[in-house]
Amino acid sequence: MRRLLLLLAFALPLAACAAVMNALEEATDEGSAAGKLVRGANRLRKSFQDLDPSEEHFIGRSVAAQILAMPQYAVDSDPKLAAYVARVGAGVVAQNDGVRRPFLDYQFAVLATDEVNAFACPGGLIMVTRGLLTNTKNEEELAAVLAHEVAHVTLRHGVAAIQQANLASAFTYLGAGAAQATMSQEDLGKLTDLFGDSVGDVVQTLVTSGYSREAELEADRLGREFLAGAGYDPQALSSVLGCMQDHGGDGGMFTTHPAPKERIAALGQPLAFGGAAANVAARGQRFTSAFGR
Repeated sequence: MRRLLLLLAFALPLAACAAVMNALEEATDEGSAAGKLVRGANRLRKSFQDLDPSEEHFIGRSVAAQILAMPQYAVDSDPKLAAYVARVGAGVVAQNDGVRRPFLDYQFAVLATDEVNAFACPGGLIMVTRGLLTNTKNEEELAAVLAHEVAHVTLRHGVAAIQQANLASAFTYLGAGAAQATMSQEDLGKLTDLFGDSVGDVVQTLVTSGYSREAELEADRLGREFLAGAGYDPQALSSVLGCMQDHGGDGGMFTTHPAPKERIAALGQPLAFGGAAANVAARGQRFTSAFGR
């Protein structure tokens, strides 16, 4: 058993082709530690699409932890503001059937930095900065920002950022929960390092390099649909992007996202809006109460 586990741990990242993995499944007992290792690795060999919601949530938590460990991204201390942002985000989620449902509910947090940025971690952990919130003029625009981030989660852009080699290697170990008790400290150390590489791929994309132009524009389009589905003015996304275009800036979204002008143009024709004036007025009061402006 021990020899087989070590063989799998070192051989699978190099030879994880379908024929080898399928043969190993046939040669091992599904209920054994080795069998679970093989089946976990075989399922995750194919692509990030094979991650189940709990695995995606686990990755997202690890990504969020790495971001929050950075000195520039402390959690904001205003509980009233955090609760308001979470309320708006939850409304967008609840009123759209097309939103991807994570392992646990979506969670929203505010980061105490003037940088204009937002992070949609796998599994529905969404963080927006004070600087980005400052660029919103009303609840419609706040909802637009959150709808865009929810769209990233729904489209699974975060887990798509994981380099395939790192994912396969990490889950060669992680897929064998029952087998971990038989692993040496050295093997457990390899698990930590390999999984860290996968998480690091996502953090690198969110914080430094950004998603591809195509991914951002895709999240804009779907986010605008979510915005309309929740009863908000779908043009609010163009509005908040226009505000960012006017103010400009360095770092954050200004570095990792396409230019706001390009994003506005890519949205194309406006979507119809039939929201009630009374709802818009009530949202305005909530926004003023939360932000004091």
